[in-house]
Order: sequence, then C-alpha cells, then structure tokens
Amino acid sequence: MFSDYYFKSKSLFYSLLVTLPLFIIYEIGIFYMFQANIAFSKNGADVLIEEFINMLGLNGYYAASSIFLTVFFLILFSQRKNFKTFDISLKYLSVMIIESFLYAGILLAVLQNIYLFQGSIFSNFNNFILSIGAGLYEELIFRFLLLFVLSKSFKFIFKIKEFSSLALSIIVSSVLFSMFHYIGLESFTPVSFTMRFIAGIYLSLIYINRGFGIVALTHAFYDLFVIFRLT
Repeated sequence: MFSDYYFKSKSLFYSLLVTLPLFIIYEIGIFYMFQANIAFSKNGADVLIEEFINMLGLNGYYAASSIFLTVFFLILFSQRKNFKTFDISLKYLSVMIIESFLYAGILLAVLQNIYLFQGSIFSNFNNFILSIGAGLYEELIFRFLLLFVLSKSFKFIFKIKEFSSLALSIIVSSVLFSMFHYIGLESFTPVSFTMRFIAGIYLSLIYINRGFGIVALTHAFYDLFVIFRLT
C-alpha cells in the first residue's frame, strides 16, 4: 500500500486533483474582489505568467488559470494509460493533505513568521487568497518549471552529471525564489533573504521527492499558518 501511495501521490494526476481546490478558491477570491471593487493584489507569480503571455501579444489576464485547466484535462485524459483506471482514492488525497500539513509545520518552526507569498497586502482576506495563490502559482514557476529548465540547461551547458545539475538548479532557483519576494513594497534584509533561500531548498526537496501537489499544499499551509498567527 505504501509504495502505491508513494507512486500515485507523487503523480501529476493526484497533484492536480489535490491542488484543484487551491485553484478554485484563488480564482473565485480574485474574481469576487474584482467584481466587488475591493482593493486587492494578485499573486506575483500569477502576474508574471500574465505579463509573459501579454508579451506574446495575447490576453494574459486568465492565462495562468487557463494553463492550469488545460494541463488538468490533459493529465486526466492520460490517466487511463498510466494507472489503467479512473478510480480516485480519497484516502490517498487525505493523507497527502496531512503529509503537507506536517511539512508546513516543520517549515514554520524554522522560518517563524516570514511570508512566502509575493504581492501587496491590502486585507486579511486578500492575504488569505494570496497564500492560496502562492502555493499554486509560485510552486508552478519555481519548482515545476524552473527546476526542470535549469536542470536540463546546466547539464547541457556544463556537461555535468544529472545529480550535480539538479543540485545547482536547486540553489539557483532558491536564490531567485527568495529575490522574487522583494519585487514590490518589502525591503531587502539579509535575514529574510536567507530564510526564504532555505525555504526554497526545502520546498525543492519536497517537490523532487513528493511531487507538485504536496509541495504546493505545503507552501499554502505555511503561509496560512503565518496569517493566522499574526492576526
């Protein structure tokens, strides 16, 4: 049972299933604040995706959400090929949530009260939505995409082994992850930069060993822990 759980919980299919609530909550929250004319900030990683799509001459406002839904249905379509079934284990999804909750608790003990989401802070509700978005979109960029691109690039450019390339990718992506949080109003401090760099390494290791879904939940849970501790 453990090997089956390990394999399925790390898969993209279960990752997307367990992060689907994050996607729904974030998008509904942003839509509600927009419609209600409430001052709000979208997650910085979400905005980066929008800006990239805009640079291509396309409308990027719903780019991130569209990409997520497209990937979700593509993975759903390939489910029968990989697992030979469309059966979904609610027990596995529940254990994934508990596992992520524990990882977030460990991160909280190390970082204390340093936010891991990027964006201007308008209200507690906006903070809540930003935390959800950070778990989804920041992990999508800095772990799911950036680790893959950097690892393949370093291996090709420097002709190094896969392990060395991956280790270097973790360091570089963690530096970029930490620097990303200073795009905006927050001032740079060596302590907060170092703590976020450590968090980047920790989240990278979770992603590599446990997959996108668990690392996204871990990130979101951590920021939610910080919000509830500070309010």
